[in-house]
Formats: sequence, structure tokens, C-alpha cells
Amino acid sequence: MNRVLMAAAATAVLLLAGCGNDVPTTGGDDPTESSTATGEPSDTPTSPTDEPSLPTGEPTGPPTGDPTGLPTDPGTTPEPTPSDTPVPQPTTTPGSVQLTGFPVPGVESGCWLLDGYLLMGGDQELIASGREVQVTGEAQPGVMTTCQQGTPLRVDSVVGIEP
Repeated sequence: MNRVLMAAAATAVLLLAGCGNDVPTTGGDDPTESSTATGEPSDTPTSPTDEPSLPTGEPTGPPTGDPTGLPTDPGTTPEPTPSDTPVPQPTTTPGSVQLTGFPVPGVESGCWLLDGYLLMGGDQELIASGREVQVTGEAQPGVMTTCQQGTPLRVDSVVGIEP
């Protein structure tokens, strides 16, 4: 078996060794060589005629305008989308807090926010009802939650406000 492999390897080496001289003299892979009509290399290599040119004119500044690429009228501000509007994140210390307003759902299921506070506990049906409520509770800024937004507020009471 080794003899067969040795013979195959020797044949491959001999075949490859004879391949080096069959490249026609039409310039080949050497970009500095040029050829004549007869296929022979010329005595003087040619140089490229398309020289790169330096830029002319004044340098331009950074692009201006709306980075989204959406057209805007001068003097107007596009309406922010809900994802562009930052949710206020109050900086509080633990203590009693009283809030009035319409709770909004958070990004995670079952999470409700009011004025930047994450409402923990209380009457969840009333909080999720869409009604205006008055919430009283204690801020718990160090508490870990799965809601990922708002300052945690341990709700002591929720009262619906009649229109």
C-alpha cells in the first residue's frame, strides 16, 4: 500500500514541476511587464496614465438635519413617538408618597407605572381599570423588581377618582 502512495506522490510532484514554463508571454501576472504585438515583453515598462487627483473645493462639515432622514418643515418639531418619550425616573428617598393620575402599563406584563413610580401591591383591578386614581404608598428605591422601570412604590391604598 505504501508503494502505491509513494508512486502517486512522485507522479504529482513531476506533473507540478513541469507546469512552471507554460505561461504565455503576454504580460502574465507581472503588472510591470507590458507586451508587444508579438507577445514578447517590451523593453520599457509603461506607467499608469490615470493618476489620482487631489480633492478640490472647501471641506464640508458634518451632516445637518434630522438623523432619521425623515423630511421636516423648517421651524417645526416632529411629534415624539411613545418610544422616544422618556419616562421620568424620580430620585427619591424612602418615605410616604401620594400620587394622582392614570396608571400606564409597563414594558413587562403586570407592571403599572404612575408618574415614574412602579406600583407594587394595592388593588390591581382598580390600578389597571383605566380610571384616574389616587395612590398612597412608600417609595422603595432599593427594591429589586422584574419590571425593569420606575422607582418601586409599595402601595398602601388606591382610591378611584370619580369624574
